[in-house]
Amino acid sequence: MAVGEQHQIIGSFEKLGLSANEAKVYLALLENHPITGYQLSKNSGILRPVVYEMLNRLVEKGGARIIKSNPDTYIPVEIDEFLKNIESDFSEAKKNISKALKDFFIVDNSDYFWNIIGKKNIINALLKMIENAQKEIYLSIQTQENLDLIIKSLEEKFKNGIHIDIFSYFQLETRGITLYSYRLDPSNNLPEILKNCILLSVDGTESILANVFPDQVGEDKNAKAVYSKNESFVSVIQKNIINLIYHFRLWTYLGTDKLKALINNEDRKLLERIEKLISINK
Repeated sequence: MAVGEQHQIIGSFEKLGLSANEAKVYLALLENHPITGYQLSKNSGILRPVVYEMLNRLVEKGGARIIKSNPDTYIPVEIDEFLKNIESDFSEAKKNISKALKDFFIVDNSDYFWNIIGKKNIINALLKMIENAQKEIYLSIQTQENLDLIIKSLEEKFKNGIHIDIFSYFQLETRGITLYSYRLDPSNNLPEILKNCILLSVDGTESILANVFPDQVGEDKNAKAVYSKNESFVSVIQKNIINLIYHFRLWTYLGTDKLKALINNEDRKLLERIEKLISINK
């Protein structure tokens, strides 16, 4: 196994709750088994006391088994079974923590503004909001890549009767969920349209304003969001999305020329640019 690959696997094991030494001993055990702790220490270069301690931990966590002999030898548990054992321990610990501490979170956070950093954390916040929805969801989103990160949860809510309206300037596949869109080609770019921007409002009780960059993954620190249950913030985000939908519906009903007389100069210029792109793409 290449050094870089081993380092990556050890990092993944650490995210699952194993120590780096536990992961190293498990990998060494995979490469050579059955084996004594003494021989494993000799082959891997890991100190013998550390090897024996890690082997005992792996046995407890369901990652290794002891073959009783003189001296005892060890074999690794097959990786899928080991991961199931880890998952089982994690689920049990999660359940115990939730049961013990759920009554402690009693702070009224309705007026707080939460800054969320990192793409993964933002997506998790979006998914949690969608999960919370009881009546309605309003969403403004501009890229298929970002929508695909939450579409499954949206689809489940839609099938369960939750009212969902999605607005986008661009063509999107929404799996049957109502979409209000000028259906611009995704390759089109306009300075007034922030493709990375996501607005989400749920039940008139919580909203989020996020910048998520589709071409970046994982712990992207450039991805940032503001989340709040503050009444004014929630209202502003929800009304912004509804206004975007309202303008689109007026445009489809009245046409560009009549709508221009009803909107401000900034919106008028944007509408003219959209019209131009639509005519080019035809």
